Amino acid sequence: MRVILDTNVWVSGWLWGGIPGQLIMMGDNQQITISASEGLLSELETTLRRGKLQSKIQSLGSTVEILISRTRQLVELCLETSVDVPQLRDQDDVIIIAAALAANAEVIVTGDQDLLCLNEFEGILIMTSTDFLYRYFPRQQKLL
Repeated sequence: MRVILDTNVWVSGWLWGGIPGQLIMMGDNQQITISASEGLLSELETTLRRGKLQSKIQSLGSTVEILISRTRQLVELCLETSVDVPQLRDQDDVIIIAAALAANAEVIVTGDQDLLCLNEFEGILIMTSTDFLYRYFPRQQKLL
């Protein structure tokens, strides 16, 4: 199953674990294929460089460079593409939908309400980490 993880899922997974962390591990274990565009990877790096996240990254004994390198090792890169999504409340989120279309993803996993309110786009489901795990991998649920 090919999925796109939104930046908020990567940040949560890398820095706090939980179900987003499980999804990253599932990508590492090749239970799912995680795709990303260069634009999404750039957005992730920009987000991880925010001052408010630096102490958390340091407390994990990591750096932004290490996290981006690990992310690049996990993902299958897809080409940048453009798409028009007029129903999107936040047009900055079009990058996620564009990556999902380019990657032929089945699901976008996000915590962003501006995306979640769509439920799906051109057959690509849009859901939270928890909903994704419970729907597709109910036996993988861990008590957190």
